[in-house]
Amino acid sequence: MVIKFIRAADIASMKTRKLFVSTATACLLALAGTCSALDLSSFQSFLSGTRGKAKAKPPTRTFTDLGGPVEYSDNYRSLNADASYRNNTGNLVRLGDPPPLQDGERYLLPPDTRVPSELRPLLSERRTPRQGLSIVGGSGATLIPSPGVLEPGKTAVSVHAMTFDLYNVNEVRYRDQDYFDINIGVAYGVEDGAEVSFDKTFANQDRYDISEPVYFNAKYQVPGNVTIGGSFCTDSDAGYSSAWVAAGVPVAWVGAGVNFGAGEYKFSYNGYDRVKRSKFGGYNYDYNTAKGYADPAFFMVGGAVPLNDNLRFVYDFNGDRFSLGFRFNYQNSLYLNAAYVSDGDYENLPGAIIHKKQNNFVFGGSIAY
Repeated sequence: MVIKFIRAADIASMKTRKLFVSTATACLLALAGTCSALDLSSFQSFLSGTRGKAKAKPPTRTFTDLGGPVEYSDNYRSLNADASYRNNTGNLVRLGDPPPLQDGERYLLPPDTRVPSELRPLLSERRTPRQGLSIVGGSGATLIPSPGVLEPGKTAVSVHAMTFDLYNVNEVRYRDQDYFDINIGVAYGVEDGAEVSFDKTFANQDRYDISEPVYFNAKYQVPGNVTIGGSFCTDSDAGYSSAWVAAGVPVAWVGAGVNFGAGEYKFSYNGYDRVKRSKFGGYNYDYNTAKGYADPAFFMVGGAVPLNDNLRFVYDFNGDRFSLGFRFNYQNSLYLNAAYVSDGDYENLPGAIIHKKQNNFVFGGSIAY
């Protein structure tokens, strides 16, 4: 009887334990379901030892674009990003690298050392540059014409003054008055690339029979930015005719030519045989034979360099004399000139051979319409 009673008590105790385990299990399951919805991130700082410290926010940069400010975070930037593509020649080009140079580009100057914008018109307007007229007829510098021509249908008229000294056969200078030449020229743009002109000099001296013939001038531009021209004297007993070829841009050009048409000069005391001048080149005189002639060939160089929109520095060399001066430009219509001109071979000849010797300054202007 006793044994059965103990077993009955054990059974009752086991039932009580089973009920307790079941109840505890149910409570744990309910608690687990509830904790699954909890955010435990707030306990991370406590567990990691960084409690009370604020988490740093990734830096944000702002760039201005056509569409407005654009923000991006450094979290999305890769320091090792690289991309490339193959160009038309099959070479591998990385993005961000400068574009490959084309043929000939490696010989160009950097952009900040290239031709200023103010000079570009003078370098490109080779055909019809706005230069005014020279004292030898035709558009150009002071002493020589240029490769450029007047625009078709445009006319230009010029007036220049140059003083000179007058000497007798004994090399004595006349000082009774101031002597000066007045040179008048008229040029016309016939057609695209062609120009014709004429000029004549008038002097205020009447002591000697010094001829001042009329010169007819012409220019024609051939393909390749080359201009051929000529200055033809209407009196072969008074001066030489000249033919030349020139090329270049308005700020600098060069040319070469020949003189022809006049015979050799022979000095005589009667003065009937007069020295024949040429517009270009120097003069050769042999004192042993008392004979002289103009240079058969000559070289010339000239240009007009802009100092601002209205003023240019003008220089040239006609094979014998050089000039340095300035040209004022108003509305590409009115041009005023002032230049220094050096002495040449004609100024160094004795007064018995040549009575008229030019001085060193030229003043004048031209108008184009």
